[in-house]
Amino acid sequence: MKETQYAIGGHSEPVRAGVSGSQETVAPGTRSVAACIVSYNPGPEARLTLYSVLPQVSKVFVIDNASTRQSEMALSDLCAELSVALTVNNENTGVAGAFNQAASMAISQGYEWMLLMDQDTVAPVGLVQRLMRGVDRWGGIRLPAVLCPLSLESDPSGHQSAVPDADTAVGACMSAGSMVRLAAWKAVGGYDESFFVDYVDHDFCFRCRQHGWEVVQVCGAVMVHSPGSPIRHRFLWKRPATSNRSALRGYYMARNRILFYRKYWRFDTRWVLRDVCNAVKEVVLVVLFESSKREKLNAIGVGVLDGCRGLSGKTQRQWFVSKR
Repeated sequence: MKETQYAIGGHSEPVRAGVSGSQETVAPGTRSVAACIVSYNPGPEARLTLYSVLPQVSKVFVIDNASTRQSEMALSDLCAELSVALTVNNENTGVAGAFNQAASMAISQGYEWMLLMDQDTVAPVGLVQRLMRGVDRWGGIRLPAVLCPLSLESDPSGHQSAVPDADTAVGACMSAGSMVRLAAWKAVGGYDESFFVDYVDHDFCFRCRQHGWEVVQVCGAVMVHSPGSPIRHRFLWKRPATSNRSALRGYYMARNRILFYRKYWRFDTRWVLRDVCNAVKEVVLVVLFESSKREKLNAIGVGVLDGCRGLSGKTQRQWFVSKR
């Protein structure tokens, strides 16, 4: 692992480059917030992600998980241009490993919260401030460990959930666009790196709840997020969306679901049963609409078997993803 710190010149207030290239002052309420962006062979969307996050936090940690040399060089140039801290890993540590790296650095530098972002997800203007207001409003008995926005699909033709009119305790939420209290991260032992990718965020939320913290969805904070490469289809009177994930991601999703269910089915049986139903629906949609059905279904089947065997971490199985 190698770390490159692109220092910002001396300023009386933290500043970051806005989307237009002008300097914007970080809002006072967000000075205790750092951000983590995990990258793996990032595309041009990474620039938009950084532009959207930089005005909202005091520090951004970019963790690159062993991208190709070409991608690493492009990312390094981008981080140098925007004065962003870049850590380059020699091997892929997974999403959980990257989150843990960034959280450790953030704590050592005195930050209390960390915003988590995908490399291709844009943070809406004011996202961090809206999430932070949830801390002041929350009247629950237990402190929030995770603050998350309402996540909407990018396809406006699909069914969308209504924006809640009050902050709500939820079972779990996806990492992209959420903020983690670093004291809670430390209390529960960080992210479980055995999950590698997929269900890393759900596992963390459940462990926080087990340790007496809360996961809170903040009203007014909305994030547009599309898992995979979604395509909407017509089926009778409905318009279901397929994720079109690669076979490899299908493997991780299936394996980690089983690992997650085995770990938590007693803790929150209702949540697990709802997720089982969602998993079955996803398999049906693969059969009905997606391409490379055989490879994807094979990968899902192997993932289920490996989950039942208790296998975890980065998989060494590559034979079922020949047509990624």
